Amino acid sequence: MKYTESMRESEKLTPKELKIINRQKVYTYLYQVKKSSKQEIAQALGLSIPTVAQSLNIFMEQDFARVLGEYESTGGRKAQIFGFNHLARIAIGVEVLKEGVQIVAVDLYGTILKEAFWQIEFKNCDAYYRRLGDMINQFTHSLNYPQAQNLGICITVQGLVSSDGETITFSEILNCTGVSRSTYQQYLELPCRLIHDTEAAALSESWQRSDLENAVYLSLNRNFGGILIMKEHTFTGRDLGNGIIEHLCLDPNGPLCYCGKQGCVETYCSADSLKNAMQMEFPLFFSRVHGGDPRCCKIWRNYLHKLALTIDNIRMIVDCDFILGGFLLQYMNANDIALLTRYVKEQCAFDSPHFTLKLSQYGSKSASLGAAISLIERFFDQLNWQ
Repeated sequence: MKYTESMRESEKLTPKELKIINRQKVYTYLYQVKKSSKQEIAQALGLSIPTVAQSLNIFMEQDFARVLGEYESTGGRKAQIFGFNHLARIAIGVEVLKEGVQIVAVDLYGTILKEAFWQIEFKNCDAYYRRLGDMINQFTHSLNYPQAQNLGICITVQGLVSSDGETITFSEILNCTGVSRSTYQQYLELPCRLIHDTEAAALSESWQRSDLENAVYLSLNRNFGGILIMKEHTFTGRDLGNGIIEHLCLDPNGPLCYCGKQGCVETYCSADSLKNAMQMEFPLFFSRVHGGDPRCCKIWRNYLHKLALTIDNIRMIVDCDFILGGFLLQYMNANDIALLTRYVKEQCAFDSPHFTLKLSQYGSKSASLGAAISLIERFFDQLNWQ
């Protein structure tokens, strides 16, 4: 949670507005430092101790703050240590894939409390949604948290989702275009919403990186994905949601893509396209690449050249940081990243000494984690500060 413009004082504030702003500031400060005393908070924020004390009392009533103990005495009365209760709320993130389901539970910092992966093949039928609902319900029960503490379930799908999170507007990968949130909700005990998988993955990165403002997140999953992060938030357009970089055209005469076009990034840079070229399992392929096998090295270099071309095309519009994430990242070593960086610089017609690639911190869990974090963000945005 980051300090926002809405938290800053304007020149003319009513007493009620000032009280709300001060309460937000105390909450945000305690959230960020995790534990502190009334005196330290008052000094850091330039507030009076009674103002801070009033806010802390309210937060303790709401279970967002707790007294952890006392600081050592420096001669006077011992100061109490107040801590932020990161378990006051939890959230569930679910990533629905063709071959399985990834699920995580997180606290208010986005720290994973529990996770699981289920080998369950996706099928757009009632039996699948019923089975998935039963498994998610069992997972939430195993956490031993009251339902009132659970912010709900956010489900990521490989497809575009309407801006209200109610409908899958395009999903050829799962063949579930038109499926609504209620299809999942009917078998779930907690409220759920839908989110595009790449948007969720990008959100997990922007949430955890304090130094990240603008970036492009590229997901090297079985199916490729990409999204633009602007001002620490995923960019949202009109009809195409958060963007579909995977359908940028690299060659109009290239391989047929599932979207109906030819030569999309998806057909060259997805993990599935790489697997079609290598004709073996990923661990074996990368062991041969890193061992210098000529055939495998050629396939891998061709893949990296196409990925570099994709990055160069995007950089001609937005010159910012790039983050690589997704399935393939677990197999890539420092030499692979250095080679890709070199290809990007060679591809660019302009001098680009500042170009660097950042690596995802969460790999294959980025989407499910980001889905849960989206619920935390909504919770913070909707907190009642009265």
